[in-house]
Amino acid sequence: MSELTNVLYAHRTHGGRFADAAVLMLGNQITNILRFFLSRNIRIARERAWDQTVASRGKSVDFWIPYVEEWETPPRVPTDTWSGRMEKQWSSAVFMFFLKRALLVPLNLYPGLGIVVAAWFKSLATAHRQHTQYFAAKKMSDKEVAVFMEERKWDYRLFGFAAALLEGLPIIGLVFTVSNRVGAAMWAHDLEKQQHFYASKHDVELKQRG
Repeated sequence: MSELTNVLYAHRTHGGRFADAAVLMLGNQITNILRFFLSRNIRIARERAWDQTVASRGKSVDFWIPYVEEWETPPRVPTDTWSGRMEKQWSSAVFMFFLKRALLVPLNLYPGLGIVVAAWFKSLATAHRQHTQYFAAKKMSDKEVAVFMEERKWDYRLFGFAAALLEGLPIIGLVFTVSNRVGAAMWAHDLEKQQHFYASKHDVELKQRG
């Protein structure tokens, strides 16, 4: 009797797991369809969310100053070249294809686990995307962006992980793709105040040397 109970329990457990995975996959498909048709509106909403958040802080365009190095010995990052960018994009595309096909599909049998793993792998790329407007406002070069993010690697990774995790949720994740820009703009404001501090510090040091 106990063996029969165990068999029935295992069947029900695995059956429920497959059902949950099927619902999750269906939700992802619906999300992709909605994202395709709403992509332009989502992009506009993201930009407005950023602009309105920055405006709510009462800052003008002059608030965003040129990049100021904060470390005495900044971390070394790979030199950005055309061949390097192409190689990076190609390897990233191949890796993400392998990740989605070979790793995340089996993990989707355990609802939620696949979303968490995918969010971790996409964390830095997501964080970079969230601050695209910030880097553009400061007119930062690709190398400056790379150094800036490397100096705050774990901050950016955790921020990107949280953003990717929310955006990875089926259907409702589309809402978070917009609302995440509010948090990104608020963080950018704090980072920029820190940049102002180091800019003033450098000016004082130059005057003392002069």
